[in-house]
Amino acid sequence: MKTKIQTIYPDSEFGQNTASYLYVADFSERTNSARKIEIHNTLPKTPEEDKDMDCLIIYNPKKLSIDYNIFNDHQFKDDEKKDIQHCECCLFPTVNHDSSWLAFVEIKDCKVKNISDYKSKVKEQIISTVQLFKDLQIIGNQQIYGIISFPRKKKADFNQTIFEDYTEYKQLYKEHRIRFYPTNKVTVNDDCVLTLNH
Repeated sequence: MKTKIQTIYPDSEFGQNTASYLYVADFSERTNSARKIEIHNTLPKTPEEDKDMDCLIIYNPKKLSIDYNIFNDHQFKDDEKKDIQHCECCLFPTVNHDSSWLAFVEIKDCKVKNISDYKSKVKEQIISTVQLFKDLQIIGNQQIYGIISFPRKKKADFNQTIFEDYTEYKQLYKEHRIRFYPTNKVTVNDDCVLTLNH
């Protein structure tokens, strides 16, 4: 997977981690974009260093080696060289195969009252990125997850905030083959499956 991405986007930056917990943090709003998406293996502090940062938590109990590509703001362009809307990053097992999972993450470090302002955009950003990867044949039949995280909302599962109902969720899966997980906590079961933490 990493090689396929690098072939098309040679300037892509990758990380790799085998920690039991990965913490995905979006520092953009709190630092006026001086810092952006960061992935840590210990819970980071807020920019003021006065408390723990609100994060998407990825529990990796088997310490599977995971690669991640944090997307540059201008990494994806259309035929007219204009930026294509996209999500924040993707993660996947370092040793992967046609049945491995691939997670696309969109994280919004916004106030809870503003979640509804973003509920359409977060889905569109993930769908756009997945479709681009499919069009470029970076991905094929992998198990695709779209993780939508609003880390300031302490309740881990907030499906009803993002989807009108289960019918919308099923329709999006049928159309795009993406399993959307609106959550702030996921577990890596193995190289094929991610599950929601409630």
